[in-house]
Amino acid sequence: MALDIQLNSGLLLAFPTPILRLTVPDADAINGNLKKAILEKAKADDGTQRHNVGSWRSREDLLSWELAEIEVLKGAINKAIARLTQLSLGAKAKGMRGEVNVIAWANVCREGGYIKQHIHSLSNWSGVYFVSVEEAIEGKPESGLLEFVDPRPGVNILTTPGDPFGGTLKIRPAPGLLVMHPGWLAHYVNPYYGADERVSIAFNALVKGVTLQQDAQG
Repeated sequence: MALDIQLNSGLLLAFPTPILRLTVPDADAINGNLKKAILEKAKADDGTQRHNVGSWRSREDLLSWELAEIEVLKGAINKAIARLTQLSLGAKAKGMRGEVNVIAWANVCREGGYIKQHIHSLSNWSGVYFVSVEEAIEGKPESGLLEFVDPRPGVNILTTPGDPFGGTLKIRPAPGLLVMHPGWLAHYVNPYYGADERVSIAFNALVKGVTLQQDAQG
């Protein structure tokens, strides 16, 4: 994508970081069975440990689980990948072809569980789909929030009026919400304090060999 956005009066916004947020249309129809399958897997399998603390993470084979709901989720993920990849290409194209490798895993956070700050260094795009979560916890406004960190080094060396630089972008999870971003963008999950489990599906996408079919008019 273009690394700058021309505004007016000589103003230029440079180095934008795209973050896609969308609600999966069939979320209500798939979340119940997805949650059931993930919680059953969490009981039967010790899972893996990466950046999760006090929470459970499945193995990275979720997209191979034999569930009709997984196929619906795959479709939503593929559409999101295509949308951000078309944005990053910065070119008008009638068609886009390429190889996309996607892996996914489930995360289950119970009371006090969280995910440490990290990046996904071997993926172009990374994302998360929220299956189940308590959206607001009284007295715990940051419970389970997803936070992205400003990736620019040195932005906090001096305070700028209005504090427009540095800090984090906070996203409140909601069932059916899908969030996707560049894999290099650092992020973390705040400690979760809901009575019900915070169930999510994270994924990595590696896009290779992209070619474009240009419009006849160029």
